[in-house]
Amino acid sequence: MNRRHFLRSAAALGTGVIASNAATVRAATNKNSKLRIFQIGTGGIGGMQRKGLKGHPMVEFAGFCDVDETMFSRIEDYHGTPWKVTDYREAFANKLDDFDAVIVDTPDFNHCPMMVTALNAGKHVYGQKPLVHQLDELRTIREALAARPELHTQMGNQRACTTGRMQAVEILKSNRLGRPVEAHIWTGGMSRGTYFVDPWSPITAGNDIPDTMNWDLWNGVLTEKLPYSEDLHPRRWRSYWETGGGMLADWGCHLIDVLYFAYDLASPEAVQTNTIKPSNDCHTGYNQSMVTYPGGDNFAGDKFVLHYNDSKIRPSFASLGLPVSKITGSCTMIVCEEGALLVEPGGQIEIYRKGKLVENEPMPEVAPRQHWKDWADCCLGEDKPLWTRFDIGSRITEPALLATKATRFPGQELHWDAANYRFTNHEQANKEILSRSYGEGFAPPSMG
Repeated sequence: MNRRHFLRSAAALGTGVIASNAATVRAATNKNSKLRIFQIGTGGIGGMQRKGLKGHPMVEFAGFCDVDETMFSRIEDYHGTPWKVTDYREAFANKLDDFDAVIVDTPDFNHCPMMVTALNAGKHVYGQKPLVHQLDELRTIREALAARPELHTQMGNQRACTTGRMQAVEILKSNRLGRPVEAHIWTGGMSRGTYFVDPWSPITAGNDIPDTMNWDLWNGVLTEKLPYSEDLHPRRWRSYWETGGGMLADWGCHLIDVLYFAYDLASPEAVQTNTIKPSNDCHTGYNQSMVTYPGGDNFAGDKFVLHYNDSKIRPSFASLGLPVSKITGSCTMIVCEEGALLVEPGGQIEIYRKGKLVENEPMPEVAPRQHWKDWADCCLGEDKPLWTRFDIGSRITEPALLATKATRFPGQELHWDAANYRFTNHEQANKEILSRSYGEGFAPPSMG
C-alpha cells in the first residue's frame, strides 16, 4: 500500500473496524495450538523477551517489527519464516489472523497506542514498563482492559519474580514488622552514558538519518518531530520529556511494585516533587518526590507517604532510628511500626528490628515464577498467577508518572483526582502534564 492509503486504513482501524471484526479473530489459542507472537521493537530489551520465552515448546514468533532494519539481522534463527515489517500498523491491517499475542518493546511514548491497538484486535499483550507515557493514558489502557477482560497481559517488571522480592512481599503482607508507616525509594542519578544524557540537556542537533532507518515511524505519535541523533536512538530517548520518563519513571515500576503487591494501595491523593529547576525538553535530576496515599486501618496513620528520590538521595537513617544501610544502589525501604525492610531490585533483603540489623530473619517460602513463560502459558489456556497484569501494572505506573510529571512544577503540591484523571488545584498542570496530542494515524484506537 502507498503511505496515503495506509494512513487512511490505519485511521479506519482506530475508529473501530478491528473491533467490528473481533468475533472472527482468534483471541486466545487452545492447548493444542501454538502461541504465535508478533514482537514490536526487536533490539535492546527485545532480546531479553525472546530469551525469556526461548525453549517454550508452544511458542513461536510469527513476525517482527522494527523501524531500524539493521535490527532484523540480529534476531536469532527461528523455525518457520517470520515476516518483518517496519510499521506495526501494517501487521494489524494485513496479518491479523497470523498472530495471537503481541510484545511491545518500544520507547515509552509509543506504548499506549500499540498496546491498545493489540487489545482492540483481541490479542494478548506483553508490554514494557512504564506501561504508558502520559497520565491520561492510564485511563485509555484501563478502558481497553475493561473491554477485553478475556485477554492475558503482563508488564515487563521481571525483577518482581526474583525470590527475594517475592519474599519481601510476603513479609510485608503478613505485617510481620507491624503496619506500614511510610516508604522510601531511591534510584541512581541521570547522567550521560548508555541509557541517559545529563539532566536538563538540550535536544541534540540532528544528524543524517541512516538509510536503514525510518525516522518518521520512530517519531510515531509525536506531532513535532524530533531530529535523528544517537542521543535519541537507540537508548537515550529515556532522558527526554516527549519520549521517556527520566530516572523516576524508568525505574519506578521495578521499585514501587512491592508496595502494591503487599498493600494493594489505593490511587495517590497528591504529589510534590522538589528539584533545582523545572524540566524542559529533558528530564530533571536531584528529584525528591512525595506521593501521598490514603491510610486507614491497614496502615499506621491516616496517610501513607512514599518518598521517591533519584540521584542516590537516601533518607536520613539516623532520623529513622536505623544504622546506615550497606545498600548503596537503588532500593525500596518500608518503615513499619516494629521495624523496617529494605529490598534491592535484585532481591537482596535487609530487615531491622529495634534499630538493629537482623541477621537470621526466617524467610517465607515462595513458589517459583517464570515471568515470560507463565504469561505464555496463560495465553495458551492454563490458569497461572501472573505478578503484573496490566490492571495492577497501570496502578504501579501511576505514582511513577505523577512523580515525573510533577517536575514541571517543582515545589508545588498537586492534588490528584484519580477517578477523573486530573488535578483539582492546578489548571496549568491539567493543561501541560496530563496528556498529549497524537500524530495523524497514531492515536490509540477507540475500543469497540
